[in-house]
Amino acid sequence: MAHAGPKEVKKPPRTAEQSTRFGKAKKRLPPKGQLALDDEVKNILANPLIGEMKTGALKGVRVHKFKLGPAQFLLAYEFNERRNLIELPDLGPHENFYRNLQNYLEDRP
Repeated sequence: MAHAGPKEVKKPPRTAEQSTRFGKAKKRLPPKGQLALDDEVKNILANPLIGEMKTGALKGVRVHKFKLGPAQFLLAYEFNERRNLIELPDLGPHENFYRNLQNYLEDRP
């Protein structure tokens, strides 16, 4: 009788969940901007370590920077490796982004 090797633990497929805040910010973008944002989210799904890891009050949050036309946007996300999940709490231009993100993360349940 052949001995089977160690069982391979199959991870669930990587998915993304957006917060209400993220969804509202996305809706405010023009249609081409929404498509560009979808491409950026796909890049993050393919490589969740692409964003810059934050420290201090934003520990555990990564931020991916990208351009939409002339403006630079920041996309905040958290990668839950155990659940193979990308959580998308916020999106916006650089102005006051980190302050607003910190306030949002502190206020959420």
